[in-house]
Amino acid sequence: MRAIKIAIDDGHGNNTAGKRTPAFPDGSFMKENEFNAEVADLLKEELERCGFQVLMVAPEAEDTPLKTRVMRANDWGANAYISIHANAYGSTWNEANGVETWVYEKVGGSETWRFAEAVHKKLVEATGRKNRGIKRSSDLYVLKATAMHSVILECGFMTNMEEAELLRSDFYRRDCARAIAQGICIFYEKEYIPQEAAERKVYQKLSEVPSFGQGIIGRMIDSGCFADTEKLDLDYTMVRTFVLWDRYERSK
Repeated sequence: MRAIKIAIDDGHGNNTAGKRTPAFPDGSFMKENEFNAEVADLLKEELERCGFQVLMVAPEAEDTPLKTRVMRANDWGANAYISIHANAYGSTWNEANGVETWVYEKVGGSETWRFAEAVHKKLVEATGRKNRGIKRSSDLYVLKATAMHSVILECGFMTNMEEAELLRSDFYRRDCARAIAQGICIFYEKEYIPQEAAERKVYQKLSEVPSFGQGIIGRMIDSGCFADTEKLDLDYTMVRTFVLWDRYERSK
């Protein structure tokens, strides 16, 4: 069965002007990309654990042009495109709040609309925030220029003090990533595999290894690191360790 490909977009770059909360009482603030990027990374882990292939369309620290993000997803042949954001109303603290999802205006009643419904429903359930619904846009570039199911997820308001505190918390970011992954799994009729279950599972064959680890484990098999390629005896933590080690070696 061909793997399902999900493109993840972490919204604006770290230095995009104006994309931040107002100042908190202690004088600190949160840039939108701090939320977007961490949720994107967590979502990548969630999806790869569930057997999806993932492409990060804006891995650079700077603000990657929208055209580049979309081109990468289209060229890769992604099945779906997730753009993660935190919302804002003005630039000062106010009462605007809630979670909303955006789709291209012409997708009403389509499979893309069903995809948006599945993800939005789980996000609202998991966060417990106000449901602002699924909205349509005619001019948001990543929605109209992508050749796959595409959604923009606004996960809360940076200009609402309560939601801003949530947006900068680890547990809320994890809740968002988990909910988005669960919604994607529901749409594609794939089992959602919690991290705890993955950590208990033992992989015996390369085909059983999560997709994020198949590259390094495959190279280890080719190098003769395993006496029996049908009995690898690898668990999730071991696979992640090999992946991190491989990344470190490649970064030298």
